[in-house]
Amino acid sequence: MTLILGVHAGAGAYHDAAACLLDGDGTVLAFVEEERLTRVRHARGTRMPVRAVAQCLRLAERDAREIELVALGWDEPRMAGQAGRVWDFTSRGEFLTALGLGRAGADLCFTPHHRAHAASAFHASGYERAAVVVVDGNGEDASASIYRARRGSPLVELDAWPQVCSVGHLYEAASRWLGLGRHGAGKTMGLAAYAPGPVEDPGWLVGDGDRLVSTLGADPRLGYDVLAGRWDALITAYAGAERPATPPAGLDRDPRAVRVAAAAQATVEHVLGWLAARARARTGLQALCLAGGVALNCAANATLAGPLYIPPVPHDAGVALGAAWAQLPPRRPAPLSAYLGGRPGPLPAGQAGRAGAVNVDAVADLLAGGRIVGICRGRAEAGPRALGHRSLLASPTSAGMRERMNRLKGREAWRPFGPVTHTEPGLWWSPVGQLDRYMLGAAALTDRGLAELPAIAHADATTRPQRLRPGDDPFLDAVLDALARHGHPPVLLNTSFNGPGEPLVDSAADAWGCARRLGADAVVTDDLLLRLTPTSAAAR
Repeated sequence: MTLILGVHAGAGAYHDAAACLLDGDGTVLAFVEEERLTRVRHARGTRMPVRAVAQCLRLAERDAREIELVALGWDEPRMAGQAGRVWDFTSRGEFLTALGLGRAGADLCFTPHHRAHAASAFHASGYERAAVVVVDGNGEDASASIYRARRGSPLVELDAWPQVCSVGHLYEAASRWLGLGRHGAGKTMGLAAYAPGPVEDPGWLVGDGDRLVSTLGADPRLGYDVLAGRWDALITAYAGAERPATPPAGLDRDPRAVRVAAAAQATVEHVLGWLAARARARTGLQALCLAGGVALNCAANATLAGPLYIPPVPHDAGVALGAAWAQLPPRRPAPLSAYLGGRPGPLPAGQAGRAGAVNVDAVADLLAGGRIVGICRGRAEAGPRALGHRSLLASPTSAGMRERMNRLKGREAWRPFGPVTHTEPGLWWSPVGQLDRYMLGAAALTDRGLAELPAIAHADATTRPQRLRPGDDPFLDAVLDALARHGHPPVLLNTSFNGPGEPLVDSAADAWGCARRLGADAVVTDDLLLRLTPTSAAAR
């Protein structure tokens, strides 16, 4: 049967290289991010996801010679032209060899970056028709775009805006000024919640009629390096200082830092709201799909009304899936499972003998007793959110658990956590539609939620929930049921199973090593429960 390999690779893959394998029906057989295997966060410095490609083939139990087409989530010939050079299509063989495919006879095709993002969101949604908004740092030359999508028809681009209008670049500049780094957008979003009240939109990017107006002008020729410097200067001028008065650990107590984060967040929410309204007006459709790195901003996502879908892989790695689906859409559309990555494999030699069989009640007992349990079961999550297969879990009923988990993970004390449950929303927090499937929307906590689940309450009384649907994760379902039988709310604090600067753990060996370094109390794999601290010790 035909196989199609989608990749985020090549000249455009500055970060988040990935691979995705489809069968002849457009069904996803595997999706793997290179960072999980190299153990380098965001796969920085890696443009060819060689390990991810090999892992996809292993997971699908297929051979590279069965790949008929390799789809790249960038238009490399166009990018070469922008750089003043010619992309030699006869170098197809060299490109495939660099992916580790050897002499595979596959064809090679190029999908424009934003079109790949749009395809990943629409075809994962299950919608028959939808408006699609893509918003990120930049593609080949656009930073935001709008598409009309209909099942069985090509995507139609309706609008696009150049890099000078990039809300992604602006937010990145704010994160750099805060000392949180180029990939610190999630931290910046969390810091913005510490603003004592609404922050006036500074007017850096403004939706005006049919135009998106940038304070940096409208020159479409300006590229990343020039624009990054201008955004940096703009943020510095707005802050009135070269840097915050405190290091990252104290940013929540620095009014200037909080103001910068809140201004950047206000800009994202304004731009995203304007793009969503324009997309619906341009297409006449209310169903909306969202993709691109900015779609990971769960606080902004929650401000968007109406039917809304965001896939688990809205970031750049997701164009591996989108490029493949742009060539072969799924014949049986349905919301995408997030569990598409590698399997845990065995614990390190010598550790399995110390472990016991997995017992749902034993895991629930540990969690109800205040223990932190690392989960490394089943196939790994696709995308940056830990969704119960590569998660650290804990009880959220004590405010002290937030402090303990932040210390354990080496995070700033002001950063928030989200919950996982299988119950319907409304009891502990407000509904956020499909956004709670992949932890992509902020929800307002109810009074009961604030009282009973203080460890997952953020400074603005919101949280970022995950809600399991039937069949998503039977093991975690059973653990939540066991907690309820113990008189504990069927809710757990759910955060990523990794240490500072690390990607999510991938294998059981990764999980054991990470848990031991961090000081977690236990690790659960497909069939084993390994306790790392004495069961009689008091919870810390």
